[in-house]
Amino acid sequence: MNTIQRKRKTLVTTAVICLAAASLLAGCSGFHPVGPKRAKNSNFLRKVERNCGRYRVGGHTVTSLFSMNTSEPLFVSWTSALGSGDISKEKYAKSINGFFQNSDNEAAVRCIVRQKGTGRK
Repeated sequence: MNTIQRKRKTLVTTAVICLAAASLLAGCSGFHPVGPKRAKNSNFLRKVERNCGRYRVGGHTVTSLFSMNTSEPLFVSWTSALGSGDISKEKYAKSINGFFQNSDNEAAVRCIVRQKGTGRK
């Protein structure tokens, strides 16, 4: 391997590592509440799990989607964003149904959205 190929390989490896690190720092979904929103959001997520845990999304129960072993990051992020008011109820439903297309999510989505209460967001 000549010097140019080694430099190119090193550059590509460094770029990949930097992109991976930036992705981890920024988060995949962009919905990461901070400060006062975090406590409100945790309460919302507990309420969703308590009241909607038995419903199914994408073939899994809501409780299993929140669990550490089978956690689905997009589901958790979208539900978190709904709880903090970062996305509307309509956008939440559209996101869930768009991602988990081959299953009947209607009852679960309705239950989760109901936990948010009344209002536009």
